[in-house]
Amino acid sequence: MRPFPLARLALPALLALAGGGCFPTYPPPVVGYPGNIYLSWTFAGASCAQTPSVSTVTVTIPNDPVPVVPNVFPCAAGNPPSTLAIYNFNPGSYVVNLTAQDSGGTVIFTGSATVVVNGDAYATITLTPVGGGSPAVYLSWGFDTPVGTSYPPCTDLTSTDPDRMDSVAVYVDGASTAAQAYDCNAGTGTAQVTLPALTPGNHTLQLVAYQDGLPDAFAQTDPVQVTVAASGPTSQTLTFHWLVGGVGVAWTYPSSSACTTGGVASVTVTFAGQGGYASAGNACATPVVPFKRLPAPSAGGASYALGVAALGATGTTPVYSGSVPSVTIRPGVFYDGTSATLVTVPLN
Repeated sequence: MRPFPLARLALPALLALAGGGCFPTYPPPVVGYPGNIYLSWTFAGASCAQTPSVSTVTVTIPNDPVPVVPNVFPCAAGNPPSTLAIYNFNPGSYVVNLTAQDSGGTVIFTGSATVVVNGDAYATITLTPVGGGSPAVYLSWGFDTPVGTSYPPCTDLTSTDPDRMDSVAVYVDGASTAAQAYDCNAGTGTAQVTLPALTPGNHTLQLVAYQDGLPDAFAQTDPVQVTVAASGPTSQTLTFHWLVGGVGVAWTYPSSSACTTGGVASVTVTFAGQGGYASAGNACATPVVPFKRLPAPSAGGASYALGVAALGATGTTPVYSGSVPSVTIRPGVFYDGTSATLVTVPLN
């Protein structure tokens, strides 16, 4: 009866650090299990550095009942000069399957090989793009430099920030339906996402950034034409232009004792009109409430009526209130801590 260990232990064997042919001694080989499998991988012949859309690689050996633990690795773990070592195999043939995921967890490359163990075995597996070998298109994005510091953050869908910009949708060739949606931060900085397979030739791409569940887009790119080559992957970086703006809101009271003996329990600030939103439950003496995502779809901006209500303990009847009939919000201009982006409302 074969005495299987609890799991196949795997870790990167850093040849560049340990010296050629020298591998880490942890975890140590177990007596009676003479073979280790050393894996490397490429992506249609390209390295991890040449394929920045790949974030992680998952290793499975389906015809071996012993699981590989851990089995998800950073791309460079199996990309020369590093080699991934999986320890302790009996002699025999093993099917090794690899999947490569982008930063959003989508599988974008797959590969497989049969490895024969009779002592140590070595294999370099070439992964190919998902989608029947269609050439891959990698996307990344950035944003026009905003004015101010209080602008919607680019986050993923797990963020709880009420002003988050958590999603990016890609539209292909003028379609009215998105081809795919991603977490907003999945394609920022050096990260890349992968488009659904496109036929070789010219295509038009446009991105829209938004918060899932809200009706108005926060930013969008211009339509950009890309040429998908049949011979290999295509990369494209697009720049978002803001469709929202913001402002800081402050207020003053007619009495200096309003926040001590004046009966104010909380303050609600509301922007009326299309796409406006409110901030409720603010403390009486809150210095500034920044609004980060008021729709401003044109260069001239949009105007909103602003109301502030200082509420009593019941939370319904204002103790003090005030309003400004028209506040202009311009795209890409947000509260920056100065009077130029601050509206102060006198309360009575």
